[in-house]
Amino acid sequence: DLRILSAVTPGLTQCDVLVVDSKFHRDRWKSGVEPVVEEFVALRQKAPRLVYFDTTDSTGVLQTELLPVVDAYCKNQILRDRREYLRPHYGQRIYADYYHRHDGVTDDNPLYSNAAESEADLAKLRVGWNSGLANYSAAGPLVSSAYRWLPLRPLLRFAAKFNPPDVDRPVALQRRFGLGHGRASVSHQRRRIIELLGSPAVSAKLNRSQYFAELQRTWAVLSPFGLGEITLRDFEVFLTGSLLVKPSMAHLETWPALFDDETMVSFGWDLSDLREVFDRVERDRKGHLAIAVEGQRRYRNATVGAGAADAFCQHVKRIWLQS
Repeated sequence: DLRILSAVTPGLTQCDVLVVDSKFHRDRWKSGVEPVVEEFVALRQKAPRLVYFDTTDSTGVLQTELLPVVDAYCKNQILRDRREYLRPHYGQRIYADYYHRHDGVTDDNPLYSNAAESEADLAKLRVGWNSGLANYSAAGPLVSSAYRWLPLRPLLRFAAKFNPPDVDRPVALQRRFGLGHGRASVSHQRRRIIELLGSPAVSAKLNRSQYFAELQRTWAVLSPFGLGEITLRDFEVFLTGSLLVKPSMAHLETWPALFDDETMVSFGWDLSDLREVFDRVERDRKGHLAIAVEGQRRYRNATVGAGAADAFCQHVKRIWLQS
């Protein structure tokens, strides 16, 4: 039995578990940390269990001020080595910190993530669910916009059309991505990829229909990190049946578990094996086809599979029971 509210109202804490989404306070942190924390303390005194859902893009930033207050802190994707949260990361992301330390990349206005103060508090971290649980079909954004004005449940359905990976795909590799991230430490990976693979890595922007048509003709798609490790492109690739190629995701945990050696091809963050990986992927399609098939199979099962709803409910129950 769920109630979804957009304001702190009387009776809010009359529940078994109170969940607060990070977007509710997103703009209020700028006005001061104390009032937000005080509100959480007040909620914690009344609610049987208080769970915070951090739906920000990367594994990086935690609202560490809330860790001592809440019973559980859920994040779309979290660092596998929880102790990494005990130190600040340059650029507020572990991969930005990596390029700062290894390649000397600096930002005009450096930002650091807030380090957690207590290792005991890290035990409160839970894996929530990632942004893959949405409609990423060609018409997905249009359907989502329609729901804002016409909130009918059928509009919340997942994409049901999947293109089989084993069809003819004349385009060997798609490397279409932008460089619009303002911070050098965040955009560095993309810029280095362009330097290594050449300027065709960036080409003119397509409309969504053209973009999906291109994906359906493409064998392998490069999906570098952006503001977060997981990008919308990843799920579009699973839908259209291409082979997903990404920087290593071994440092994180997420749910659904869609990013490992069985579902994607990865390369190192230092990019030293980038050219070798793409040569191998392009040369041996037959040997990599099973990876594209498995990536699509897992994504289909997590969204429209017969057991998808039950798997989601069981995952949520685990979060509550661990809180």
